[in-house]
Amino acid sequence: MNYIEKINSLLKPCMNPTNLVIDLFAGCGGLSLGFEAQGFETYGFEMDADCCATYNKNLKGNCTKITLSSKTELPPANVIIGGPPCQPFSVGGKQKGLKDSRDGFPIFINAVARLKPEIWLFENVRGLLYRNKWYLDEITQALQSLGYIIEVKLLNAVDFSVPQN
Repeated sequence: MNYIEKINSLLKPCMNPTNLVIDLFAGCGGLSLGFEAQGFETYGFEMDADCCATYNKNLKGNCTKITLSSKTELPPANVIIGGPPCQPFSVGGKQKGLKDSRDGFPIFINAVARLKPEIWLFENVRGLLYRNKWYLDEITQALQSLGYIIEVKLLNAVDFSVPQN
């Protein structure tokens, strides 16, 4: 069985509209795909038109093309997921952190504070654990102050049968 056949057999979405997941900085929907496979309805927000088109073509949920801000209207949701832009923290880049205008963590934290979901999840690059570790500490402290228990893990996608390292 090839990879496409395998994921199509394993990831069969069955929607439950009471379990809405909003996906901030959704990209083409990689995080949403896993939640849909577990029966969640997803709604993505992404600024890149091509990413939104890919999300809308391949997932059951909907993706809206929008540049997110702390004032963006969001639907109530039990779960917030997202991949704030990683360029400010990537070891392959300049690691400007807060000096990079693409930092999306304030928007993500604001959404969690406003919507108070049961759970939230964000993913980013390992570079956030090095030169900008102090910033990851600030992010986790901000989310802990909202009453959440935080667990940080460095994972490699290849260890979960994803064809990338």
